Amino acid sequence: MRTPLRVCAVVVCCSIDAVLSVVSANDDLPVRKAGLWRLTTVSEAVGMKTFDTCIRAKDSVLLGDGDTACQTFPIRKLGDEMYVDVVCTSVRGREKTSTVLTGDFTTWYRAMSKITFDPPSDGVSHMGVTIDGKYIGSDCTPTKNSGNNSR
Repeated sequence: MRTPLRVCAVVVCCSIDAVLSVVSANDDLPVRKAGLWRLTTVSEAVGMKTFDTCIRAKDSVLLGDGDTACQTFPIRKLGDEMYVDVVCTSVRGREKTSTVLTGDFTTWYRAMSKITFDPPSDGVSHMGVTIDGKYIGSDCTPTKNSGNNSR
């Protein structure tokens, strides 16, 4: 049986991947330093999760390689913050994600996203998630490469 919490956790991860993949081709987005990063995600639906993952030089700061049909709006910059809006449509409906990015992207960064679902997904019409990234070092061993290493 799928619980609302488990569904929300899957929706958060899938939505972020889909949204972030669309804007990954945009040259205006910052590039993270290649190496081992510790990512901490926080959302009301799933709480706080921390894992280590290897980032390659070609990986976008907005991770993912989903195939959802999405429309990216122009990136807006205000001071040291970048604002990215993406609208994706699928058989499940429409998802709008607004993300604010900040950081130096060589030692740390933060992505704060608000996701709106139309129609609501399992009773959830909107949710927020924050991702904090901290550069750990250049050593990416195979055991740390999956992105699923919880701490």
